[in-house]
Amino acid sequence: MRIHHFTVPAHDPARVASVLAEILGARVVPLPHPQGTLLVFAGDRDGSAIEVWPANLRVDPAARDLAPRDLPLPEAWPHHAFVTSEACDTETILAVFAREGWHAERVHNGPPGAGFSLVRGFIENHTGIELGGSDMRAEYEGFFPKMGGAA
Repeated sequence: MRIHHFTVPAHDPARVASVLAEILGARVVPLPHPQGTLLVFAGDRDGSAIEVWPANLRVDPAARDLAPRDLPLPEAWPHHAFVTSEACDTETILAVFAREGWHAERVHNGPPGAGFSLVRGFIENHTGIELGGSDMRAEYEGFFPKMGGAA
């Protein structure tokens, strides 16, 4: 399985895309649709990207399209992604989130001596994202063979 892209909502898509690109060593590319959407593009052969959409966009299954709606973002939703970056380390990720005024903390998933560490952050203090610096990727990848995944 490969995850090629996922979407995050943002009240200020340009700011959010710029911050994510800084952390991930990526570039920001405007997308023509939906209007106001930006792509944080890794530039790798898999096309790895994060789409940053205006927060007011909603999918209308009947219309089969996206449209701005006067609805708030859901509160305390659990949806997130874990993304690692070779472009920076954990301290840099924490410093960037602090600079932006966004909550982030280093956490450990799993029991002591097992599991993996990551930075749990909240884009615009709302949308959750888990990030791993260059110092966390091996720890994460080393955890899954122990769980019965591919070595």
